[in-house]
Amino acid sequence: MADLIPQLRQTLPAVLQDAGEDTADRVIEFFTAEIRNPNTREAYGRAVRRFFRWAAQRGLDLSDIEPVHVAAYVEEDNRAPATVKQNLAALRRLFDFLVTGQVLEASPAEPVRSPKLNADGGKTPALTAEEARELLDSIVEEKKELPQLRDRAIIGVMTYTFARVSAVCRLDVGDYFRAGHRWMIRLHEKGGQRRTVPVHHKAGEYLDAYLDAAGIREERDAPLFQSLRGRTGELTGKRLQADNALQMVKRRASDAGFDPDQISCHTFRATGITTYLENDGDLETAQHIAGHASANTTRIYDHRDQRVEQEEIERVRI
Repeated sequence: MADLIPQLRQTLPAVLQDAGEDTADRVIEFFTAEIRNPNTREAYGRAVRRFFRWAAQRGLDLSDIEPVHVAAYVEEDNRAPATVKQNLAALRRLFDFLVTGQVLEASPAEPVRSPKLNADGGKTPALTAEEARELLDSIVEEKKELPQLRDRAIIGVMTYTFARVSAVCRLDVGDYFRAGHRWMIRLHEKGGQRRTVPVHHKAGEYLDAYLDAAGIREERDAPLFQSLRGRTGELTGKRLQADNALQMVKRRASDAGFDPDQISCHTFRATGITTYLENDGDLETAQHIAGHASANTTRIYDHRDQRVEQEEIERVRI
């Protein structure tokens, strides 16, 4: 272990190495002892390296960094607001750890306000395609057991069908079915409405992996997504409730290094729709796939859900 510490110091950004061995060791302790989840550690590592590269380019030492510098860094970051918030959260945790370790007197990130998420398109933030893929992949990065496969399938279905979490929780095994050469999913929306859409190939992969692990594929009347029994991770046979799905989503988001306060089940609905439109999807078709209400009551009798083409679903390129 004594030989490992010097090696780890060499992997740190130059600004942190130049701050001395005590500082370097405290940073190493942060990433090894304080941040235990490997996905969070990786995400925080990227955020820290990016910031300190920015600081080095401006000739800043660790002791030089003040709130105005962190604020300028945030201001210059033109990535998605959710990503910027995630990176700022990582910096805050690191600087707080350096303060409690008496490396710094105060955290330069603490007074800096997070960027506001774009409210022009509603209050629900959307992830980028890259962020959504990162989150989905992180769930099964370490383990591919039933709890991980279930959670990935839930988030995948919300993302690729634009479904509300309530509709996803109401799914039975038989609502995922084959029609000719295509796999379909039948969603039970609020107000008793139903819509059937083709299954995106990635969502199909997630569902098949989950069903194979769960062993419930032939139980057509059973809840598709069920609660888990304690630490055994076994299915209870009881339907997963929407509030429990939300808790799961926030836990998975946090494990992947995202700010859980900015992630909800509706995030994936917004993410799917946004990505679909970004890839030249039709706005009216997106409205239909999502099951959004229309002012025209004749929409109740609209049967286009039976004619959504597979290529339309495949525009959700995540």
